[in-house]
Amino acid sequence: MPLVRRTLALVALALIVSACRETGDVQVTSIRFEGADAISASELKDVIATRDSGSLPWSRRHFFDSEEFERDVSRIESFYAERGYPNAKVVGVDVELNAAKDKVDLTVRINEGEPVIVENISFEGLDAIPADHLEQLQSRLPISAGMPRDQRLILTSHDMVLSELRDHGFPYAGVRMVERPGSRESAIHLAVTAETGPEAVFGAVTIDGDVSVDENVIRREFAFSEGDLYRVSRLSETQRRLNSLRLFQFVNVAPRLPDDRAPQVPVVVTVVEGKHRRLELAAGYGVEERARGRINWSHVNFFGGARTGELEARASRLEQGFRASVIEPYIFQRGLSLRLSGVNWWANEPVYESRSSGGRAVLTKDFSRAGIGVRRAVRNVVSVSFIQEYEDYTIAQEALDDPTFRDELIALGLNPETGRGTGTVTAFELDFERNTSPQPLNPRMGYMVAGNIEKAGQWLRGTFDYTELMGEVRGYIPFGSKVVWANRLRSGTVAGPSSALIPFYKRYFVGGSTSVRGWGRYQVSPLSPSGDPIGGRTMLEVSTEARFPIRGKLGGVLFVDGGNAWNDPWSVKMSELRWAVGPGIRYDTPVGPLRLDIGIQLNPIDGLVIEGNPETRKWRAHFSIGQAF
Repeated sequence: MPLVRRTLALVALALIVSACRETGDVQVTSIRFEGADAISASELKDVIATRDSGSLPWSRRHFFDSEEFERDVSRIESFYAERGYPNAKVVGVDVELNAAKDKVDLTVRINEGEPVIVENISFEGLDAIPADHLEQLQSRLPISAGMPRDQRLILTSHDMVLSELRDHGFPYAGVRMVERPGSRESAIHLAVTAETGPEAVFGAVTIDGDVSVDENVIRREFAFSEGDLYRVSRLSETQRRLNSLRLFQFVNVAPRLPDDRAPQVPVVVTVVEGKHRRLELAAGYGVEERARGRINWSHVNFFGGARTGELEARASRLEQGFRASVIEPYIFQRGLSLRLSGVNWWANEPVYESRSSGGRAVLTKDFSRAGIGVRRAVRNVVSVSFIQEYEDYTIAQEALDDPTFRDELIALGLNPETGRGTGTVTAFELDFERNTSPQPLNPRMGYMVAGNIEKAGQWLRGTFDYTELMGEVRGYIPFGSKVVWANRLRSGTVAGPSSALIPFYKRYFVGGSTSVRGWGRYQVSPLSPSGDPIGGRTMLEVSTEARFPIRGKLGGVLFVDGGNAWNDPWSVKMSELRWAVGPGIRYDTPVGPLRLDIGIQLNPIDGLVIEGNPETRKWRAHFSIGQAF
């Protein structure tokens, strides 16, 4: 068979070299695979060194290298063997040259052969793991009966079992994945065999590298105490907590396992302090915000104790403002923090302008945990805020120009001549969030649930009197390793004795790059008699989209969005939802995907007026950074 493989590669080489003046003359236009059913073409392309050239003018060009291509044949067969197909072979290579003989399309023909199947799996030596944890572990292992003998999945399963043992007091545990003959030649029995070793507890902790940070600041972040049962998840959680302080550029929390397998395991915490004073400059662009910029100065050890002092300024077409904050990270217990902030903020939305000045006190409890073994990483945060802000807002001129809207302006608490409203918001706010997605910038799995309740007026002093409830649910379902089905439901309502006691900026508007993408920002809502959006007191948004790869870092999206806002609180009429569909493209970057979406309206809004003109466009293009949700 090696001779056959070499012959196939030399045939391709002979065809190409006959048309070349020198090595590297023939550009690889495309690489295709025939007969590859168990493994995708994109996975095979990741394995081989030969690359096809991009189709865009600025794309990098790749040229044929005969020796490298011959090694690629071996790489393909080795990859198949690792994935459980030991008999897979490259049986042919089709070469198609263009007329000028300077470009080539390659087609690699593969016979995958019969896979070796994991017939069944047994577990030995895992009695020390509680029954419920063992059941969860077995259900979450990536390898299962009936699957091909994929060595990568077997290795991942090995690591998961070992982590689970080490999370139940057995730091010296060992795990072996033993393959035994199955009922036929192409099947195996996989035995997961464990040796727990002696049980142990945490011993003394040594801290290295702390210079200006007080040792107590580090120790209060520990998720374990000396004498506690050894759990590797406690080490991971401690490292997560220390990293979240922003004091260190490097943190490592590691056990020092004694050679004699002693019942006490010492731990060494190594830190390298970072700069405590930081200046961050950021700039970006979006269709809605246009050019935007941010300047942030912070001191992450402000007067010691890991306290943070922060000054921030932002500017874009939609908002400009300044915020000063002090964050106390430790209020009586770990995970309970207090943020005091003062703000002077200006917002310029399509329907109104507003200016806020005042302050907030936010008490936050973080229940988040790191993931290990059968446990997934979870973000759980609850916060309570006290708000004291002066609000000054003005409705857009188009609404003032409509004489039939005068009474409605008065009912909304606005001056019918100037469209202005002012007042003081004194309120309490309760927020919670639970997020199980491990990739916040580009989620591929997990879910997010968030809620908000804000109460102003009545027994609180202030101009306004209202109660607002908001909720949002997101879910991400992976299909294979590449495709993600993303879904979102968001709804809110604001109730009060009258519309005049609810600030105009609290009204709901739908539409925009992260909402119903067939319309522009704030274009979907109840309309004034002249057709201008004036917002509602209840809103609902639903979105679903499929995210899939196209090539390399380039991906695609197909989405459906629906939403609307209604005049009355607690009022949702599903038959009045506005719908939009469309495609989008994504380009993955370290700061999140670059995003371009084209939203097409399915049921346009009759009589909608934007900036004084009847709206006739039935689609919108949105460009930004980050997923829509």
